Amino acid sequence: MVCLSLDAAPASRLETLDTAAVRKVFAGADRLGAPLDVAPVRAVFAGGEFQGWVFLSDDVHPVPAYSGKPITVLVGLRPDARIAGASIMAHEEPILVIGVSDADLQRFIVQYAGIGATEKVRVGALGREGYRGIDAITGATITVMVLNQSLMRSAQEVAAALGLPLAPGGAAPGAEPAAAPLPVTPVVAAADASASEPEWLQLWQERRLRVAVLLAALGLLVAMLVFQDWLVRRPRLFRRLRTGYLLFTVLFVGFYSMGQLSIVNMLAFGRVMAGGFSWDTLLLEPVTFLLWGFVAVTIILWGRGVYCGWLCPFGALQELIHAAAERFKLPKWEFPAMVHERLWAIKYLILIALFGLSLESMARAATVAEVEPFKTVFALHFAREWYFTLYALGLLAISAVNSKFYCKYLCPLGAALSFFTRFRIFDWLRRRRECGNPCQTCAAQCQIGAIRPTGEIIENECHYCLECQVTYLDDHRCPPLVEKRKRRETREVRAAEFAAVRILDLDHRNSD
Repeated sequence: MVCLSLDAAPASRLETLDTAAVRKVFAGADRLGAPLDVAPVRAVFAGGEFQGWVFLSDDVHPVPAYSGKPITVLVGLRPDARIAGASIMAHEEPILVIGVSDADLQRFIVQYAGIGATEKVRVGALGREGYRGIDAITGATITVMVLNQSLMRSAQEVAAALGLPLAPGGAAPGAEPAAAPLPVTPVVAAADASASEPEWLQLWQERRLRVAVLLAALGLLVAMLVFQDWLVRRPRLFRRLRTGYLLFTVLFVGFYSMGQLSIVNMLAFGRVMAGGFSWDTLLLEPVTFLLWGFVAVTIILWGRGVYCGWLCPFGALQELIHAAAERFKLPKWEFPAMVHERLWAIKYLILIALFGLSLESMARAATVAEVEPFKTVFALHFAREWYFTLYALGLLAISAVNSKFYCKYLCPLGAALSFFTRFRIFDWLRRRRECGNPCQTCAAQCQIGAIRPTGEIIENECHYCLECQVTYLDDHRCPPLVEKRKRRETREVRAAEFAAVRILDLDHRNSD
């Protein structure tokens, strides 16, 4: 017979629980026992009859969530080791940034009522053999997965500590708070449940086709970057590939996979690192994990422009809109160079504000992070309050005449990534001594305005679209090459004329 004891919860947390809070999980609760020594739980009574126990999930099995901090769930456990109910007491999840409300989380958590502590529960695994499936919340995968893990593991550990279910003939614990550990019977299989397949692995298996498609697309992008000199010499092929890739980014990464990266991802990652690194939480979103991993590698190799110019769904959508506007010959509206560079500062100020707020609360930072229109466009498909929809549509409309307006001046994620661009290894964007003096062709065509009048590419702002490289090798667009081509053609014409004269002269001599 094995004895198991959990550390008691801090008195300030358990002892301040009142019956009003407990009634959310035990409807008729009118009295609570003192905290036990064997587990951080309190017995619950209704009309003098013992009902079960309540505990806080993060007192037993804390799991850092998206915010980097555990979610506090009040859990009721019946004597038969089944969950009586659950209620979220506190969290710092930035759920509003992906369109999920507190009411959505509460509706999710009530699904646990009646589930046994030893059952294998998986979010979204409806109909999967050997698992109890519950409905997920679209757009809040990490949050609900962490909720499930923390709630079920804590229920298992509490059941094991209390020795539930009781062996036949055993006395009912909880009639009065126990003072010593209770025996654990073989019925409780907490250890087996803990060793079961992790949630993140289940998600990767379920989304293996999506993962395979994304990996193939990332591989194609790397190939295009490695062989960029060969590719940009073929402008028609390059532009077809680029347009196709931008469409893939918008439709597959953005709308289908909801893989739009956000500054909230980066701030949350920092919180997770500060609270103790854990791969489990990071792996719960396969597409997001792969994209961030790709960003981490490519930002060191080529800079932040690889993501911003090729893999950001909102950036790709703006670029496609601007390209369509050009085909319809809509007028362009750009700021003067001096104003343009001053406006860059806005996104860095937004980033600083977000970072400062995130140190206090991720929920508050998420409110300011609404400057990102990503949730409105890709998670909610514009189906939200009119002012959010108007804001997102306004940014897209402006991009028709001012290319990538949001990216240039407002995006805090781009601002954050630009700091790491300083450490890039490769500098494959070629320039000539004539660039900027006197030639301004590339500077005039750059959508981001990332080329100074003096000819230098501003790497922190560059989106690596490679258009300047297409021009660099085009002897019909690059003025130095145009001049060389014309001189060469002139020489060839003169040589042809001289050859023709020589032939005529020889013919004339032969005729004589």
